[in-house]
Amino acid sequence: MNRFSRHFILGITVVAAGTAMADVTFYESENFGGRQISGNQSMPNFRTLDFNDRARSAIIEGGAWEVCVGTNFGGDCKVLAAGRYPALGEWSKKISSARPASPTAAPMPPSAVALRPAGGIVFFESENFGGRQFTIDQPDANFGGSHASQRQQSAIVEGGAWEICADSDFRGDCRIFVPGRYPELGGLGGHISSVRPSYDRRGEMPRDAMRGRASAKLYSGPNLTGRAFALGGQGAGNLDGEFNDRASSLRVDRGYWIFCSDANMRGECRTFGPGEYAQLSPELDNRIASGRRISNDYPYTDNPNWR
Repeated sequence: MNRFSRHFILGITVVAAGTAMADVTFYESENFGGRQISGNQSMPNFRTLDFNDRARSAIIEGGAWEVCVGTNFGGDCKVLAAGRYPALGEWSKKISSARPASPTAAPMPPSAVALRPAGGIVFFESENFGGRQFTIDQPDANFGGSHASQRQQSAIVEGGAWEICADSDFRGDCRIFVPGRYPELGGLGGHISSVRPSYDRRGEMPRDAMRGRASAKLYSGPNLTGRAFALGGQGAGNLDGEFNDRASSLRVDRGYWIFCSDANMRGECRTFGPGEYAQLSPELDNRIASGRRISNDYPYTDNPNWR
């Protein structure tokens, strides 16, 4: 292996999953999802990495980085401070080169790039995305004034994570919904009074959500009906005698969880982020025997610790 090849491999790594130990990681999807590239040295041409105009979120762990719309650091450029950028705003899908910033450069903080996720949330007045609909792309503290005639029963989250609350001013029963399709909203169906992006101005989860203890609940019937069984912050390695092979739906209020068909996290396993799962897949429907929290926070970007 020649000297140039060694430096290139050590400096830039293209990965499909996990978090690389580097100064910057760019992600193909918002909220740190999809394919990613990581580096700790200059990247003058994203085309050679098959990542040109694809970055939609980023994590900068070391010093500030300069990103540019042209290759070889040409065109419009900005300096981004260290931090988490769940959405790149106007820079989304435009970056063609990046490099560590000069020590004298004035960085732009995460709040200037990702005040809110690109995209929004579409509400429907009937379950399974039926009836009238409307889209929210910014905080709304009082649905009673703007959408009083709507009775929201289902939703599609198109970008970012959103906090939906039963009371106005983001109070009462509040739950975080990540990008996805929600054919029914469980206990919030028809009772939504406020909604907002779940990231604060620093590009992180709100402080109350960060402090909240991870929790999940299993239900014996579909659509979060029937007998309910709440798991504590750690979960249970064996549900035998309590709720073994009984769950048909589940809700994750906080954290990132894994549920398995056999005891001690074995058999068929699936992971779940915050949200409501009205019907489990055949692999887990009436088959869950164990479940545990992987992380107290979501999105989850670290490698799992299975111990």
